[in-house]
Amino acid sequence: RHTTILSNRYARVLRVQFPDGETTLAHRHAEDSLYFFLVEGGLDVVNHVKGSDPACDCMDFGEVRYGTHKSDAPLVHRITNKSGREMLCLDAEVLGSPPVTMPLPMHAECHEIVKVRDRVRVYKLVLEPGMSVEVSYTFFYLSVVLRGAMVKMEIGDGGGHSVAWPVEMVLGDVEWNSPVVGMVLTNTGETVFEQYIAEWR
Repeated sequence: RHTTILSNRYARVLRVQFPDGETTLAHRHAEDSLYFFLVEGGLDVVNHVKGSDPACDCMDFGEVRYGTHKSDAPLVHRITNKSGREMLCLDAEVLGSPPVTMPLPMHAECHEIVKVRDRVRVYKLVLEPGMSVEVSYTFFYLSVVLRGAMVKMEIGDGGGHSVAWPVEMVLGDVEWNSPVVGMVLTNTGETVFEQYIAEWR
């Protein structure tokens, strides 16, 4: 049900995946967490929270939520999938603050800010086929692919030297990233590329 796919001193990411009609075992969330819901067509679930009556909930494709399970109170629950399709969610626990943080939000072409909390900011990057954008992420961040595509990544040294490489981005791909300046992203595929950039604060 819950598989750890990334772990370091700042973040731990769990991939939550199980079939329609099934219910997870009772489990506890004790860290503040970002949740990325990645099922096209959305999700319908029943949330069985300890101490409360079961409650229906719906999550849209690409919806991002934030749970204050450490700064507020731990969550103990079970989830029943009633969607008619497989559950796919990424639970990104915010374990610590990295050595570089930014006091103000980033303003960058092709990015929109979709969620701001005390410990994180989440931006959505959208690149149409053939489109390029130069980005400087001056913070540590988690990247999560929402809509995959072939993407060329290029980094230069400012003196005319650069290195470029192609990456096949796939729904649900997750990566922890250090700050980067002057990186050029080009969507070389035939479909729209969408990715979340979650800035750790």
